Amino acid sequence: MSASWMGLVIGGFVPALGYALFAVCTKFASQAGIGPGINLVLVGLATVLVGAAFHVFLPSGPLTAPAAAWSLGSGLLWAVGTGFVSLALMRYGIPVSKLNPIYNTNTLLAVVLGLWIFAEWKQVDVTKLLLGALLILSGSLLVAKA
Repeated sequence: MSASWMGLVIGGFVPALGYALFAVCTKFASQAGIGPGINLVLVGLATVLVGAAFHVFLPSGPLTAPAAAWSLGSGLLWAVGTGFVSLALMRYGIPVSKLNPIYNTNTLLAVVLGLWIFAEWKQVDVTKLLLGALLILSGSLLVAKA
């Protein structure tokens, strides 16, 4: 398997499975009566454990202030999103099968930001990428009306 495909499996398909099961586990937690706050605390503890394991088995260079700031910012943004997912599941009873495809339209924003901020348009077939993004958007709109 080429390095490019291995990167897509490790960074794409494996996380997709994890995020899908995350959504299902979050729904189970909400059905069991957990609130968004304690849910985030427990998810955070799990994140610390997994982060420590990654650090032990895949050590990296020294921690710098800019890297720490970006990491903390990304964690904060992820936690806010996760909290609102938990809130929607718990308080509003939204089906996870309907909610998950909608909040995963974050892909569209990540595509646009990656193309713009990191000039990734130089590395990808923009036509195919935008066509795929349109399919994601149309699928999300269809799911929202399901």
